[in-house]
Amino acid sequence: MRKIILSLFFISVLIMLIVFQKEIVEYIMVNYIYQKEIVVENANKYKRNYNYYFVQQTDNFFPKSKQDLMNIFYSILNNGWNTFTFYCDIEYETCIKDIQEITQDEYILSNINNFVHPYNSYNHLSINYNNLGKIVIKVEKLYSDFEVKMIDQKIEEIYNKIITEDMSIKKKILAIHDYIIHNTSYDSERAEMIQNNINDRPYKYQSHKAYGPLIQNMAICSGYSDTMALFLNKMELNNYKIASQEHIWNLVYLDGQWYHLDLTWDDPVIGNGKSMIIHNYFLITTEELEKEMDDQHEFSKEVYSEAK
Repeated sequence: MRKIILSLFFISVLIMLIVFQKEIVEYIMVNYIYQKEIVVENANKYKRNYNYYFVQQTDNFFPKSKQDLMNIFYSILNNGWNTFTFYCDIEYETCIKDIQEITQDEYILSNINNFVHPYNSYNHLSINYNNLGKIVIKVEKLYSDFEVKMIDQKIEEIYNKIITEDMSIKKKILAIHDYIIHNTSYDSERAEMIQNNINDRPYKYQSHKAYGPLIQNMAICSGYSDTMALFLNKMELNNYKIASQEHIWNLVYLDGQWYHLDLTWDDPVIGNGKSMIIHNYFLITTEELEKEMDDQHEFSKEVYSEAK
């Protein structure tokens, strides 16, 4: 009788293992393997507390969809983490395929990059994964500690020089807009090299980021937009960079509405070498932007939905 009971017990255990195999594996993975490798550190001081239609901050690191993956990428960058490990949910059968699609599409990653603080934006992402759904992200940031220190000192100096407390927000933005343009030249040489895919010689200036316009007085569109974003962040205004296939500028939220702000196009290159400033792209609506009828400002309204 005892042998029969033991046999029935082991048979019952075996049946339970077969029936609940998936749940048991999931429990072991989540509670004994995942928990040891998923380490959630504190965010750095450049984290921005905003969510957008395209990506949102998340603390769910067991993705079940492509949107979950994009939210994780955004959260890693937005939190300023240098490395992070997470796992696909066991039921997410196309997770690795979706990771491959995201990592092979520079357009998606660069768009996600536009929603974070410039100091948390990446220069290069290293992404490794295996068939068990383990994904490891390593972030090489665009700005060095030295550059951040130099830029912050310059921003503080400029802000204290041109901004007063009695100025309205729009007047503050205008003063910053005009100052940057008056003190920056467009780096035509670098822009031409980029356009012609010339990579066999070094660039003279760091004109693709805020170090260029603020320290070297040279910029291309990404340098102008990063610089403006840093000032907008200093004023605690919700903003992000908005991009077309070949151009990038700023989008800022004021008085219940989103406005475009393009310092590059307000700083035209003229042949006689004289400095010129215009305000055609200063705090304009999407409707006003579209009336300009130029292909450089044709952006994805699926990605940058706030600008619809």
